[in-house]
Amino acid sequence: MHADYRKIHLYDSFGYRESDRLLAGEHDPAAPAVVELDGWRLGLMTCYDLRFPELARRLVDAGAEVLVVPAAWVAGERKVDHWRTLARARAIENTAYVVAAGQPAPRYSGHSLVVDPFGDVVVEAGEDADLVRADLDPARLAEARRTNPSLANRRL
Repeated sequence: MHADYRKIHLYDSFGYRESDRLLAGEHDPAAPAVVELDGWRLGLMTCYDLRFPELARRLVDAGAEVLVVPAAWVAGERKVDHWRTLARARAIENTAYVVAAGQPAPRYSGHSLVVDPFGDVVVEAGEDADLVRADLDPARLAEARRTNPSLANRRL
């Protein structure tokens, strides 16, 4: 399977204006970027996309079981807390794994992490460059979706 991903959300926040030097890529909202790897369906997001729950939901609706989020999450007050909270929220509300890779300090926040579909942090790096590993368990995904059937219970 092949997918193209173009940056959707430009980082115009916290005093930055990415839109002053970059353009958002063309994307088809009806066809979010989902690829298959080693039996898992991965939904692709990047950085600031993590703050937009509707993108994560579209990816899961398209079959994603894992949300993959590489990021240059700029360091600053509250930023690590936002990173962790948003990664956990996307996992919980979508009963999906979140694999979030953050560039390291000092310019960025670091804290790469893997969150399971219940919102539990499986592994997390610190602010410095590091390698983290986690085993994703399809049984854990199925258990989360049975225990919290919010995707099936949606009415909107």
